[in-house]
Amino acid sequence: MPFVRGRERSRTPEDILTEFRSLIQSGYKEITLLGQNVNSYGKGLDTKIDFADLLAMLAQEKGDFRLRFMTSHPKDASRKLVDTMAAHDKICKNLHLPVQSGSDRILTQMNRKYDVAQYENLMEYAKETVPEMTFSSDIIVGFPGETEADFEQTVELVKRMGYIQLFTFIFSKRNGTHAALLPDETPREVKAARLNRLVDIQEEITMDKIASFKGRQYRVLVEGEGREDGQLTGRLDNNLLAEFTGDNALIGQFATVQITGSKGVYLQGTLQK
Repeated sequence: MPFVRGRERSRTPEDILTEFRSLIQSGYKEITLLGQNVNSYGKGLDTKIDFADLLAMLAQEKGDFRLRFMTSHPKDASRKLVDTMAAHDKICKNLHLPVQSGSDRILTQMNRKYDVAQYENLMEYAKETVPEMTFSSDIIVGFPGETEADFEQTVELVKRMGYIQLFTFIFSKRNGTHAALLPDETPREVKAARLNRLVDIQEEITMDKIASFKGRQYRVLVEGEGREDGQLTGRLDNNLLAEFTGDNALIGQFATVQITGSKGVYLQGTLQK
């Protein structure tokens, strides 16, 4: 989709660093680097720099903050990026890497420029290099020409990857794209059934992952009040939310929380002094 949305342009590292320092000085505790494909950063610049270099440069700045980024494209994401995440405590250990499909045939139709084996190799490297890393992804079901066998390959990939979050969508045509010209003969109700099945599978995986956090301590950024009176909500660096009892004065600050359980997708915990 890059040429539908316009050509990508990279801001200079100096420009980004100036804004970044200003945000830190203003008291911001979490800063997210955004791009249609952050891993293509550096193209068109006179300075030889890639996204991993930029991330490392920012992570070395002084201050009490943490860094996130999105979105990475699997064709450009690299082991260097994973190594950079491992080397710096200020970089959140959560990687959103949209695979879109578990079928090589469909990935080719999508013009994604990677295959399932390449994707899995990078994911496995990340899991080995940063054991505490959590992962999320995007899946499109019902892409033109997707067969039941293609969909089953996606299901099996999702099971193998063990995402903490999965964002699932039914394919919809966008004018001006190659996909809009492809014949789409899969009934809407079949697409919906595939989506619902994938959502159910991911929900079970997510609940298993959430249960594994019980008993651990995490540094959270307190974002606001919780769903119940007297509670606060804090975000872990893996992007999950934890609820705990605490004073509103903590909002906007970091706090340490011991995880005691969960309610749905919300972790439950106690504030540590």
